[in-house]
Amino acid sequence: MSAFTVLGTSRLGAEPACEACGAGATVSFNWRYAQERRSAEDVERIKLFAEWRSLRRGALYRCRVCQAVWHLDGRSERMTYVNDGRIELVLAWDAAPITLPPDLVHIVQQIGPTPPDVYGNGRERRVTPCAVETSSGEIFERAMICVQADAPVEDHMQFRLGSEIASIHESAFALPAEVRRASSLAPEMRMGFSPTLIEMPDGRRFVMNGMTSFMLVDGYAAKDAQVTNGSYFQENPPPAFIETPKDIVYFIVDGEPGWVAEEPATVGTSAVRATPKRRTWLSRLFGR
Repeated sequence: MSAFTVLGTSRLGAEPACEACGAGATVSFNWRYAQERRSAEDVERIKLFAEWRSLRRGALYRCRVCQAVWHLDGRSERMTYVNDGRIELVLAWDAAPITLPPDLVHIVQQIGPTPPDVYGNGRERRVTPCAVETSSGEIFERAMICVQADAPVEDHMQFRLGSEIASIHESAFALPAEVRRASSLAPEMRMGFSPTLIEMPDGRRFVMNGMTSFMLVDGYAAKDAQVTNGSYFQENPPPAFIETPKDIVYFIVDGEPGWVAEEPATVGTSAVRATPKRRTWLSRLFGR
């Protein structure tokens, strides 16, 4: 668990489309905390929402004032605003369970996931970088197999359904598993900056900031990257940053991510390290 409770998230500078529920500016808020605290403000906020339809996990609500759609996760913990353009995908996700056949599960297992960071960010899903071809013939060279229990409501992520997948291959742009693991273990050195140095065969160094899965740099193959010793702050000139691609597509598959929070031995006491539960890959993927 994190060391503090996140009460809500908002878009900086965005004006709400609804003054009552905050749709358009408020991204999400802690429903469970509001239920437990029961302040006058909390009670008024809770009363705003009427359940619209239950999902196979979680439920969709509507604001009684503006009819905006909100999603309550399966743990009844977080209420998240659902953009109108995302509702069709959520309902398609709800229509039937989404699983992968064993041969594709094996490929995903061989590639290996990118773990959450040491502070627990990302532990709500299990992501594995790969290339995907869909049954309709579309090819995505920068894709993620995304195992999560809840519906794909976050509108900052490009989601597709795992049921569309025909084949999975290693991506030419995916970093090696050991490099990705190292990026997830990097502690925060400055506000929002968790650097990990990598080195290419010609000696050139780059820096990753936090959990990193892909590398797109002209003239370099991601598979050749290796973690190297040293401090970013002592490099002269400073290494170039590995930018996260903006076109990553997340193919969502049902299942519990399989991460648990444990205190790391080498990181401050406020941090958590996400480590796999002692369960088989198949049981983690399919939530058994």
